[in-house]
Amino acid sequence: MSRDRAAEPAGIYVHLPFCRSRCGYCAFVVTTDVSSRSEYFSALAREIEILKSEAGDKGFDSIYLGGGTPSFVPMEEIARLLESLRRSFRIDSSSEITIEVNPDDVEPGSGESWAALGVTRISLGVQSLNDSELAAVGRRHDGAGARRALENLARTGLSLSADLILGLPGQTAETFAGTVDEICAFGIPHLSIYLLETEKSKTIEEDRRLRPQRYLSDDEQADAWLALGERLGRAGLSHYEVSNWAVAGREARHNLKYWQRVPTLGLGVSAHELWRGRRRANLSALPSYLAALHEGRRPIALDKPIEEDEGAREEIVLGLRLSEGVPWTALESWLTEHPDPALEEDLEAWQEAGLVERQNGRLRLTERGFLVSNEILCRFI
Repeated sequence: MSRDRAAEPAGIYVHLPFCRSRCGYCAFVVTTDVSSRSEYFSALAREIEILKSEAGDKGFDSIYLGGGTPSFVPMEEIARLLESLRRSFRIDSSSEITIEVNPDDVEPGSGESWAALGVTRISLGVQSLNDSELAAVGRRHDGAGARRALENLARTGLSLSADLILGLPGQTAETFAGTVDEICAFGIPHLSIYLLETEKSKTIEEDRRLRPQRYLSDDEQADAWLALGERLGRAGLSHYEVSNWAVAGREARHNLKYWQRVPTLGLGVSAHELWRGRRRANLSALPSYLAALHEGRRPIALDKPIEEDEGAREEIVLGLRLSEGVPWTALESWLTEHPDPALEEDLEAWQEAGLVERQNGRLRLTERGFLVSNEILCRFI
């Protein structure tokens, strides 16, 4: 159905769930006191040792340090972590090494310090450049702080990506467009733009129910999203994945591995991985995670093989997230194995509505299709 992804260089994801405060957008937060941080990094070191034999001679060309706010972690801890990874795994010298950064953690020289550790890419959680929108979701930084961070990091030569959110409380189509225009003016080669998921915050969900006038309607969000694509296209960024735009050649290598089902190891509390045809997830409770590693065993909560049928479905669901889509032959094969007249009717309806299109032997989502991608993709689940 597709080329052998297992033969490609693998990725490493390390979950560093540290944060200054519980802002409602971190799925899991480790307390930031020194004792907990020290214990957590000691556990990570033990997990790396355990995974050495698991990795064997497999090569890696991406490392992603994500989670709460990895940039809150002292430089010396990041240095020791990266050194441990390089000692234990075969890391390519041209690897993409990404760290997620909050604007309020960026000081003069921060970018240079991360670069000296081998970091090549920064994912900056800007979210918005509007003070009232940032305050509405409890962000610690303001617009001026985000601009300073962008200016500091843009000078370092590191590959820089910015995260934005569409649909924030009090946000208008005009303020959103203004933030996008300002970001583009910094010459940033990569943008990740997400629709606000109100269901992930009870406070936001209740606020939207009580004060819907503070939020863009679904139609207004759709219009802002489509206008966004045109604006970024003029700035030289292409829409290559549901939530991601990039200058050609500056796509996020590590994230592409997820969508293309390339093997990736996951380290840290609640980290997920795809490895040797199995999907695994680490324990999400910090005490259990630490206890397992103290006993010298992997802190696994889920470990299941991916059957051929499930793998074929994943290739369609994940492949459709990318602008290139999936081979039409793969979809035909799926429908042959899983006859579904309703799905075939849906496919015809989606094409007529301009949500999907067949192009060069592939099926892909259109810009309007990206807006309702969840509804389309769930038909394959």
